[in-house]
Amino acid sequence: MSVYTPVSDAALAAFLADYDLGRPLRLTGISAGVENSNFFLDTEGGNTVLTIFERLPIHEIPYFLDLTDWLGRADIPCPRPIPARDGRTLKTLCGKPAAIVQRLPGHSVEGRNPTAEEITLLGRLLARMHRAGQDFPVHRPNPAGPQWWLETAQRLRAHLCRDDVALVQDELREQGQNACQHLPQGVIHADLFPDNVLFSADRITGIIDFYYACDDLWLYDLAIVANAWCSRPDGSLDSTLSQTLWEAYTSERPLVAEEEACWFPLLRAAALRFWLLRLDAQHFPRAGDLTQCKDPAEYQRILLARREGC
Repeated sequence: MSVYTPVSDAALAAFLADYDLGRPLRLTGISAGVENSNFFLDTEGGNTVLTIFERLPIHEIPYFLDLTDWLGRADIPCPRPIPARDGRTLKTLCGKPAAIVQRLPGHSVEGRNPTAEEITLLGRLLARMHRAGQDFPVHRPNPAGPQWWLETAQRLRAHLCRDDVALVQDELREQGQNACQHLPQGVIHADLFPDNVLFSADRITGIIDFYYACDDLWLYDLAIVANAWCSRPDGSLDSTLSQTLWEAYTSERPLVAEEEACWFPLLRAAALRFWLLRLDAQHFPRAGDLTQCKDPAEYQRILLARREGC
């Protein structure tokens, strides 16, 4: 989350006139993340989050709002959209699509190492989320899948050193040869980093930022989480934490035998995706008031470690 579109007091007041939330009291930009303009919105009616969608095509946005509403009804703690008086959850602010969603309590563990207990909670909830999304009636292919990797690698080629180009091309060849696409799949979060999970005491109170959600392999989603939550500074996996995550997840959704064989190829696929994503953001930045660009080198180290089986 970042702020690319500033919102004036007058524009906000006009926007809120369509809601039963009372007068605005405070609007605070959120700097975390990279995709949309996000704000903490305090009103007489309570505390919420306001999102202005910067890049998503307007016809795709209802998928995310409907998905979080669906999952929320299945007791997955996620920010459900707040409808306006006319029942619509997607409106227009500053000439762009916008929505108000619930603000969930709790704090992320970003900036510190997660505990085994937190990893256990996360693994179980991720599996529950995958099961809860099985019957969601709308399907969205992964826009950051293998075709996107190829296109992004080509766009970045002139900006990378020779060794990095060689690494990307070799990993793309390896990924093109894996046989994992037949594995169990459905709705995935696809961006479940530590800043997107909220904890309070001994429970998870929120999974947020579903704007990469799509249909893909469930094990790929678990691999994204393992890389993001269980990696050491040198990129290698913390075997204790990753095993804890694995056991917690499989206690809620037992794996088929083929999934176990695809674990490291999917860890590598997840590392490649986020290395390319961060390189793309670094070399083709967007102007923004509170933008945040994450370090691509972190995911290069993770990819190199996974290629070594670490």
